[in-house]
Amino acid sequence: MIDDLIRNALAEIDDLAELKVSLVALRLLELKQSPTASLIRDELAAHPALKHGLGIVPDVALEAALQRAVARGTLLATTAISPDRPRYFANNADSRAAVEALAATMSAAQAGQRQTRDTAYQTLAQLAAEIEKLEGVEAYPLGDEDTALLREWLTRGYTPDELLGAVREALRAPRPKHAPARSLRDCAGVVTQKPPASPSLYYQSVIAHSVPPTDEVIAFRELAGRWPAGHEFEIIRAAAGLFGNRATVQALKRIVRPDHPDVSGLIALLAEEEEAQLALLREQHAPDLLGRQIIQLYESVFGLPPTTHVAGEIATLAAEIPDVTIWRAAFEYALKQNKRDWRYVRKIVENPAPDLFIPQPANETARYAFAEYRRRVGRGALDPAVAREINEIAERVTDQAQWAHAFDAAAAANALNWNYIRKVLTAPPQTKQAAGAARAIRGGEKEPSSTRRSGGLIRRAQVEEATEEERAAARERARQRIAERARRKAQAEQSHDD
Repeated sequence: MIDDLIRNALAEIDDLAELKVSLVALRLLELKQSPTASLIRDELAAHPALKHGLGIVPDVALEAALQRAVARGTLLATTAISPDRPRYFANNADSRAAVEALAATMSAAQAGQRQTRDTAYQTLAQLAAEIEKLEGVEAYPLGDEDTALLREWLTRGYTPDELLGAVREALRAPRPKHAPARSLRDCAGVVTQKPPASPSLYYQSVIAHSVPPTDEVIAFRELAGRWPAGHEFEIIRAAAGLFGNRATVQALKRIVRPDHPDVSGLIALLAEEEEAQLALLREQHAPDLLGRQIIQLYESVFGLPPTTHVAGEIATLAAEIPDVTIWRAAFEYALKQNKRDWRYVRKIVENPAPDLFIPQPANETARYAFAEYRRRVGRGALDPAVAREINEIAERVTDQAQWAHAFDAAAAANALNWNYIRKVLTAPPQTKQAAGAARAIRGGEKEPSSTRRSGGLIRRAQVEEATEEERAAARERARQRIAERARRKAQAEQSHDD
């Protein structure tokens, strides 16, 4: 979207407010991940870049900038849903078709009249004239049933020429004498006997079932007990394009019943809910700490604050999953995968994988240590806390041979666990003489000789017996080491369970 603006209109924009509004609007529409996404003026007014960047009177500047962006063709605007609250779209082919369909659908629903597109009027008149000629009647009285049939056929993808040919085929045989004139209903079997040359998505998913139906269409079927008709399918699909699948499904649950499957007020209901949700979010001047942290994570990954719809989903999901560690890991993982998509992050937060919180290897030595730990210690698994410690030590101990020696030493001592391996890696190198000197100092001796030969025998240097205080100190050190190992093991198990 922004690329199209830079390529086609940026050189002509000479107003800073228009440029700011156009960039923010296109970015917010892009983040909604829908070719027919839309937004309202209040979403733009709540954005910090426009709230504090459009001068002393931001509301007036925003209104003027939106009018210039629409006049230039950067944005599309429609008041079909609410005359007082225009809805803005990116100017692309999908959005133009959605705006036209929305205008036709809403005007027909609100006025309660038989209003369709110009092609529908012309086709209906042609079919009526053809029936008059073939049936030999002066006038064919068009009724509501004829309009509904034509609308259904056009929605399926039949062209006017296909419909005229089917009517001629159905009425080819002369009408029996004194029999009533046949109507468009009598031609329905011939019309639907063959599929349209260019079947629509409605025909493919609902009639032929050659394409899997979307979630909102399936929801209507479960709630109403039948598949949607053509005009219902158009309304449901337009609502999903404007407000998203999840919001559309939730709204259908509130208004559709088997005895009353009416979706004419679906888009208006969703628009009211969006405005109420936006007003509620704007009144929350001091969001909770978790919400602020998640929004900061969102901005750091996506580069802009979340839209109104996304902010609402974040607030709802944060109430169910209050662990900020999961959120941070999900955003970091999405960033590493180069998937700046809120739906991708939401899926990770809702269903985090067991290895989601394991950090990436810091270098090749860490990568080797990860593989060896999984193979020899963890039985294919790697605890996140252990992975972080491996990364820290691998920055200092970069020789893979030392890591191999540590794993081998742990196996030889029948203590193949991370605590033992870490101690081997981090222990300072000591020679036998240095160790002997240390024992001599503890025993109050000077430098003892390591061995004494007498008569061909090797005699070890005598070591004085430890005092009671030294034994007590040794027992205390052993108790502390055992407690520390138990604490580390409990932390590792808890982190693995999380």
